[in-house]
Amino acid sequence: APAAAPGAALSTSGDYATDTFGDPWDFSNDDDVPPNYQLIGSENSGGIVRDANAGTLTVHSRNNSTIKLVRTWGLELPWGRDGLLHPVDADTYTKISFSMCIAQPLHMAVDYWNTANQMGLHPFYPTAGCHIYDIDLRDISGNPPGYQTPWTGSMNRVEFLRGGTPSGTDPLVDITLDWVRLRRSDAPRDPPAGLPLPQLLSPNEQGGTDVATAAGNSWDFASLADIYEIGKDVRVDSLGSGGISGVTQGNDPYIEMRLPAPLDPDRYHRATVDVCYGGDMSFANAPGGGMNGRFAWLPVGGPAWSETQDIIIYPGCHPMTIDLATTPAGAVNDENTMFKRGWRGQRIARMRYDLNEDPGVRNFTLRSVKLADDANFATTFPITFTDAAGLSGSTADIYVTTNRGQFDGTRIAAGLAVTSGTNTFVWAGNTDSGQSMPNGTYWVYVVMHRGSGVATACSTGPVRMEKPVPPTPSYFVPLTPARLLDTRSGIGGNLVPLGQQISTSLPVAGFGGVPATHVTAVVMNVTAVSPTQPGFLTVWPSGEGQPVVSNINFVAGQVVPNLVTVKVGADGRVNIYNSSGDTDVVADVVGYYTDLAPPGGGLFTPLPPARVLDTRDGTGGFSGAVPAGGRVDLTVTGVGGVPGAGASAVALNVTVDQPTAEGFITTWPTGESMPTASTHNFVPGLTVANLVLAKVGSGGKVSLFNSAGSTHLVADVVGYFSASGGRFVPVTPKRLVDTRDGTGASRGPIGQGQQFTPRLADGSPVPAPANGIVANITSADATAQSYITAWPAGLGRPGASTLNPRPNVPVPNQAYLKLGGGSLGVFNATGSTAVIIDVFGYIE
Repeated sequence: APAAAPGAALSTSGDYATDTFGDPWDFSNDDDVPPNYQLIGSENSGGIVRDANAGTLTVHSRNNSTIKLVRTWGLELPWGRDGLLHPVDADTYTKISFSMCIAQPLHMAVDYWNTANQMGLHPFYPTAGCHIYDIDLRDISGNPPGYQTPWTGSMNRVEFLRGGTPSGTDPLVDITLDWVRLRRSDAPRDPPAGLPLPQLLSPNEQGGTDVATAAGNSWDFASLADIYEIGKDVRVDSLGSGGISGVTQGNDPYIEMRLPAPLDPDRYHRATVDVCYGGDMSFANAPGGGMNGRFAWLPVGGPAWSETQDIIIYPGCHPMTIDLATTPAGAVNDENTMFKRGWRGQRIARMRYDLNEDPGVRNFTLRSVKLADDANFATTFPITFTDAAGLSGSTADIYVTTNRGQFDGTRIAAGLAVTSGTNTFVWAGNTDSGQSMPNGTYWVYVVMHRGSGVATACSTGPVRMEKPVPPTPSYFVPLTPARLLDTRSGIGGNLVPLGQQISTSLPVAGFGGVPATHVTAVVMNVTAVSPTQPGFLTVWPSGEGQPVVSNINFVAGQVVPNLVTVKVGADGRVNIYNSSGDTDVVADVVGYYTDLAPPGGGLFTPLPPARVLDTRDGTGGFSGAVPAGGRVDLTVTGVGGVPGAGASAVALNVTVDQPTAEGFITTWPTGESMPTASTHNFVPGLTVANLVLAKVGSGGKVSLFNSAGSTHLVADVVGYFSASGGRFVPVTPKRLVDTRDGTGASRGPIGQGQQFTPRLADGSPVPAPANGIVANITSADATAQSYITAWPAGLGRPGASTLNPRPNVPVPNQAYLKLGGGSLGVFNATGSTAVIIDVFGYIE
């Protein structure tokens, strides 16, 4: 979302161009309305000229000439002052006032398009001479039939349109504008004097670290070392400190950059190209037309190139920044691209910039290309700004907010003296009173004061504070499940299956009900869907080294879910790695951990496993397989050690037994709408267990829905969350036990009817006093269908199961387990199996 319009307390001017760009439509520069470019500053005119000395814009108009104040072209990737990036808040800016000179009366209109592409046309009738006009755009009573779209919501195109003359003729008439204000109704009609014009320079949309610069050789085209390939439709005339210059002479000219290594698009997504074009402006598929460029990329092992949507390019020199990580993911791709793969979730082997689609001859100079990540810092970040008005005596306050487009920030600097030129404030991650702020993605705005005048500017890009995150005692907050990632549909930004030995970085802080700050860990149900080869998924904190652990193990063609509780990286993300083949990945968030105590307490009490539901024998009050479309509303309070009141969520190990069809189970709080998420995926005949952290709903119940066929359901409670209990401490994932190689236990499989007692609280990373552990337990190389039970060492083995091994298939399940003297008892019922235990955190 774009920055909101500041109110009167933040903007004395109250003008769209001033508030949005720090640059009023006073025609003091070419950015106000670009001159001389057909289609950009005007259409159907005899030319457009800016007088730098007078500060005016003159259009040699004829019937249907336009003057484009806010412009866009629809199917494109917007950059600069495009109305798609900076739509007008029509509910705030309701009036347009302007100073206009014409030699004879005209019929004119303000025409506008909203984000639904509905057009409005507000006529006005200027008279000869120089006059100031003031129009209330909310009054559509005079709009002609068919053009009565209300002035409300967001507008991404606003322009002046000239009709004929009162006599009906079509003479060439000069329209001269001195200034234009699209303003609040309470703001002055005429441009106010003596106001500062703040502009935030950094952070900005170009981002932070450039991938080529970080590798030691920026794409400045000073030599052939920057270039992998030059297209056949490009004639190079020079190469040097000013970039690469030449002529495009066909409609497929491109410059391919030399990538320093396979590119990680989850990190690097802000593409900036600085390029100059000669000639005129036209979109026609003819010589002198084709004024649109694009980026294209070839994934590692990919069958073909993917291309972006059009990037509208102008004659002259312009730096253009495009965010390739679009929402939805496929919006980055041209509608005619064969492989619409989006940008994220793959590795990029090759990348190029297509200069234009002009089938004729056109001069160009490509000065640089950058591909950057989001600006970020661990200790300090320089926030830079300027007062474009060049006035003296102004002061500035700086704020940061995690809510893009909102003026609800925390003040980090107050009363800064504003000097001419660039001003710099070095932010150390604190408030203006010195209080440390949490990691998060922050948008910056500066409020500048000069006497009674005030003006506000917002950053065009965010900055991410990424202070190292130590293990932090945390509280659980349950959520109604919400989908964060689905590579089948592009939810979460990934539009392709996760490839072999590819990882993707999934944003979790600020999504799906998870707050943007104070998040230490996230709880997700992660599902591998239709993998092409046997393999595993690993989930770990972004920004940390990949650990030797697994969360989900699968064979080709399976649909395998598992609960994942994982520390969140300093950048608010977690990484997901696929070991083999290709697999779609789905992630549904069910809760998070925070260092702020929530109203419900959020403390965990681990319990020895206790069976609370078994439809095979009627335990829990439900007897018989659950049919397709059927649901169980299971009471989870007052049973199995869970108190009758005060529990906000429960930890249940839920097992699907004897399913007759392929389907899924969804678990959610009773009394709430069923979410579009799953906690189990199953196929006929297979017994599958999965841990569920379920928010307690009305009546102390949780609901379980079966999508297809019929299946028995078994549930064992292993703990609950309330105002009493222990805090969870997320840690960097670590393998503690692997009986295949003797890690943490004797080497060799666990035989039929055998049990062993691994000690897990040995101080690294689980301290000896820990009351419980959060771990992923995996069965591997099993010889028979069986069940494994894990419980606190020193207590009798309960009549419950933790996971269900199958022959020759690795089977994982997450477990929230109470420890007994720092150890677990682990029992295998049938056959033999290796056992692997990976820790993700512990309970104090």
